Amino acid sequence: MTLILRGRRWGFSLEDIRQWLLIYENEGTDAQMKSWVELATGQLEELKEQRKQLDTVIDELQKQRDDVAKSLN
Repeated sequence: MTLILRGRRWGFSLEDIRQWLLIYENEGTDAQMKSWVELATGQLEELKEQRKQLDTVIDELQKQRDDVAKSLN
């Protein structure tokens, strides 16, 4: 259960987690760990891109808010 909760927290789909667990049952620990590294690498890239986009949106909103606040003074 802990693995599922961590996986969800890190943004993995339940299907990704299910597939990863099946690898252990069918192919063993080494194959599962190799698959984990590949999945984690992909997820890290996706999260970094989301963070980059979020930082851009935050900067834009902050600038707009600051501009409007200045115009009120």
